Amino acid sequence: MNLRDDHIHLLAKIETEWNRAEADIKTAEHVVANIVIPSVKELRYAGRRLVEALHLINTTPEDARTITSLLDDACFNCYRARHDAVDATTAKIALDIDTMVSKLGYDSILPAFPSFPKLFRELQSVRAKIVESRGRREDREAIYSVLESIDFPALVNSFNEMRASEDMMKALAKKSRRSEFFGRWALYIGIASLIIAVALRIF
Repeated sequence: MNLRDDHIHLLAKIETEWNRAEADIKTAEHVVANIVIPSVKELRYAGRRLVEALHLINTTPEDARTITSLLDDACFNCYRARHDAVDATTAKIALDIDTMVSKLGYDSILPAFPSFPKLFRELQSVRAKIVESRGRREDREAIYSVLESIDFPALVNSFNEMRASEDMMKALAKKSRRSEFFGRWALYIGIASLIIAVALRIF
C-alpha cells in the first residue's frame, strides 16, 4: 500500500487525536460514572471514515481528494469526541456541586473541604471557555486544547478531592441537623415554660 506524504501525516494526526480522545473519555467516565455515549459515537464515526479512506487508498489511490476528505473528517470526529467528553464532565461536576450545596449546605461543605470556592471558580472558568468556544467556532479546537492541558485536569483533581471529603460533609450536615432539631425543641420548651409561668402568676 503506497501512501502519499500528506496522508501519512493525517494518519499520524488521527492516531494522536484518537489517543487524546480516549484519555478524555476515560476521565469523563470516572466522573460521570457512566459511558459517555456522544464521545463514543464520534469515535465510531471516525473509525468508519478511517476504514473508508483505507479502502480507497488500497483500491483507488488516485482519488486523493476523497481520501484526504475522509481522513480530515476522521480527525474532526476525534476532536468532537474530546469536546463531548469535556462537556459531559463539566456538566456532571456542576450538577453534583449544585446538589451538594442544596442538600448539605455551605456550613457542612467548607469545614470539610476549604478549597470549595477554588473548585467553584475553576468550574466557572472552564464553563465560560466552553461558552466562548461556541461563539468562536474557528478557534474551538484551540480553546479546548488549552482547557484539556491546563484547566480540565485541575478541575477534575479538585472535584475528586471534594468527593473524598463527602463522608465528612455528610457527618457534619447530620450533626448540624441534630443540633438544629434539639435547639428548636429547647426553644419551644423554653417558650412554653415561660407561658406557663406567666399564666400561673396571673391566676
